[in-house]
Amino acid sequence: MNKKILVTGGAGYVGSVLVRALLKKGYQVKVLDKLVFGKGSLEEIKDQIEIIEDDVCTTGPEIMEGIDAVIHLAGFSTEPVSQYNPRYTDLLNHLATERMAKFAKEKGVKRFIFSSSCSIYFTYNTPPDPSPSKETDSINPISAYSLSKRAAEQAILELADDNFQPVIFRKGTICGWSPRMRFDLIINAFAKDAFSKKLLTVDAGGQVWRPIIDIQDVVLTYIKALELPLDKIGGKIFNISNDNWNAGELAQKIKEIVKNRKGIDIQIETRPVNITRNYKADNALFKETFQLAPSRSLDEIVFEIWDQLEKSPEIANDPIHYNDKWHLQLMEQQKNKTA
Repeated sequence: MNKKILVTGGAGYVGSVLVRALLKKGYQVKVLDKLVFGKGSLEEIKDQIEIIEDDVCTTGPEIMEGIDAVIHLAGFSTEPVSQYNPRYTDLLNHLATERMAKFAKEKGVKRFIFSSSCSIYFTYNTPPDPSPSKETDSINPISAYSLSKRAAEQAILELADDNFQPVIFRKGTICGWSPRMRFDLIINAFAKDAFSKKLLTVDAGGQVWRPIIDIQDVVLTYIKALELPLDKIGGKIFNISNDNWNAGELAQKIKEIVKNRKGIDIQIETRPVNITRNYKADNALFKETFQLAPSRSLDEIVFEIWDQLEKSPEIANDPIHYNDKWHLQLMEQQKNKTA
């Protein structure tokens, strides 16, 4: 019998790509998702999966019945909205994660893969060109989002034993097309702005560093985490990234890509704002353990997005593709309902 995987947040940016890949690999899939971004990302595969429309904060332990492994993606995924409501951020990203991990352990689900973030490495007074942070480095997260992710990591690692083996992925900034697209991530935003504005705006003189990872490589990593022996990955943290880029280099590279491929000149402007978040991640442990080379070039990633925008240019302005805008819009609607 094929293994059944529970994917929380399976209708989201990463989840909607991951679920399709799991089906192609022959896995059975159960999705737990509140569907705050709607059902559209899973519409074409809804008859091939089990979808539970519920919240990780309220669902019960029965969600784990018949499950062989959990990939826990659900949670707030952006810094600004997290700062807007730190208490709810901790509830969703930390306490709900601990809750789901306890359910998994109680039901005998040994493999629990958690989506954390490299943004926990950012702190105040980071130098303009920081050294890449390792998984073993001492960290001092400062934002509500980063604090919630670190607290979740610690909580599930404390549950680890011979019968429960969490695997933690601190993912870099993800890029690439998804059925639940996001245009608020740096490469996706640059690809969209190159298409729609022919202009790339770079903050802080372009000296903002990020670890970057292709969404296809994120998905391959999750699938490999289902296959690797737990004695290699259980109870461990991995920085998941292809490489570290600064915004100025990315903008220049995308300008060159578009010129070479489309013959279109893209302008770059810089804004002298303070660096708000700036960090690099060391990916040596990830590369050594997972043995995954980048599956696509930056050109391929950018023009997959470009091709989708040519088909449907109106999506560039839809707030559903910007997590901060969408969550704030939902919060405002909820406030009006209760006023």
